[in-house]
Amino acid sequence: MKGMAMEAPKGVKLLECSAMDIPEVNEEALLQASALRMAFSIVNPFLLKCALRLKIPDIIWRSGLVSPLSVQQIASQLPSEAPDLDALSRILACLSCMGILKAIKPTEDDLEINGADKTMTMKYTLTNLTKTYFVSEEISPLSLAPLALMQTHASVRQPWDHIHERVLHVRDNFKNYCGDSHDLWSYLARNSEANNFFNAAMLSLTKVEMREILTYDGFKDVNTLVDLGGGHGEVITQIIAVYPHIHAVNFDLPHVIATAPTLPGLTHISGDMFESVPFGDAILMKHVLHLWDDEHCIKLLKMCYKATSDKGKLIIIDAVLDIMEDSDPIGSGQLMDVTMLNVSLGARERTQEQWNEILQSAGFSLSKIVGRKGSLTKIIEALKC
Repeated sequence: MKGMAMEAPKGVKLLECSAMDIPEVNEEALLQASALRMAFSIVNPFLLKCALRLKIPDIIWRSGLVSPLSVQQIASQLPSEAPDLDALSRILACLSCMGILKAIKPTEDDLEINGADKTMTMKYTLTNLTKTYFVSEEISPLSLAPLALMQTHASVRQPWDHIHERVLHVRDNFKNYCGDSHDLWSYLARNSEANNFFNAAMLSLTKVEMREILTYDGFKDVNTLVDLGGGHGEVITQIIAVYPHIHAVNFDLPHVIATAPTLPGLTHISGDMFESVPFGDAILMKHVLHLWDDEHCIKLLKMCYKATSDKGKLIIIDAVLDIMEDSDPIGSGQLMDVTMLNVSLGARERTQEQWNEILQSAGFSLSKIVGRKGSLTKIIEALKC
């Protein structure tokens, strides 16, 4: 009761302290907080998935961003007649801790109207991160929402649970724990739902990477450009929009080309790139070679050598690992590299030295690497020796 001292249960001594007794945050406390955050880090992708599936960023964006929205205002736009306001308020609070939303503290007027429960009187708006990358694609052309959603899809999630077995037993995690003995490409060809997730994710990543790709000026002297593994032609279409003189060929597996739209200035060809490669004076490969071991890469590069003119060149869009010189401060290359461990046994990102080695083995020499410091996307130009 108010005004009465609290009695301790028998055998328990109460610790009395005031606000002045609370110790300052020290290094040990910061380490503990970091450890707990890491231990609970699985929460992040699933709460982001929750926000995207409920379209919370879109709801806030469509309010005009003039004034933050309350829990009740967000709930009123969810596809439910009786949403759980308590669950929603707690999820919104955590999304603000993650940097997805920005929480606005209630004013005195808000507290008078809604009572003393601050969780229900908090209001939320979008951070700059979410305005650009986590609203829907209809709102932002740079949205990575499909890529984020793919990270929690079963085809990506299940192999991660066995990553230690990849180390201990050199197992193909995808085949063993998701693909039902099929590799990624066979699995996607048989599973339309997973294939749709994968294609949407790759398209969203492509849209973000195009700014970097178009800083490369080596397209201006290309007459025929072949995009190996080009999906539905998203990359090469944007290239020929800037360089309309180029005759463009998009090459991919039959099940991919079967759903590719007809686009002006673009020829679609289906096939297996390890069996044949269309002829061109330049061959583009975006995030293709990192899917294969050195042996397969060299085999493919030798086929590209035969399929290009004497002055032909390769334009490879992939990561270039540079661990020692700290040119990737956010570790994006390393994150992509360990992700490749779950794709296939040979999949990997490569250092500049490793790129040099496989290119020279196929008769090419590395001419230049284009890309911002810290950027995942690098453009590697290789010329015939």
